[in-house]
Amino acid sequence: MDVDLFGEVVIEPVERKSTPARGYVSPPGTGPEGETCKTCRHVVRRTCSRVYYKCGLAQSIWTRGRGSDILMGSPACEKWEAQNESS
Repeated sequence: MDVDLFGEVVIEPVERKSTPARGYVSPPGTGPEGETCKTCRHVVRRTCSRVYYKCGLAQSIWTRGRGSDILMGSPACEKWEAQNESS
């Protein structure tokens, strides 16, 4: 046990494990080579206290947590579609 200058027991903070982003409708990397989630038309931008990115095709599994997020740099999945030119 560690103690501080005042003789109090020092309690170490518990390390939180980061929840991985698992909100993909299909496995990343199964789509067109060179494309990412960032270039897909199905990306939905959700804004709360910060911005969260979700796959619009996976809306049925959305939660209010990181587990249903996607990473913009992930390789495209087989459901990838190009964004509209006017966007």
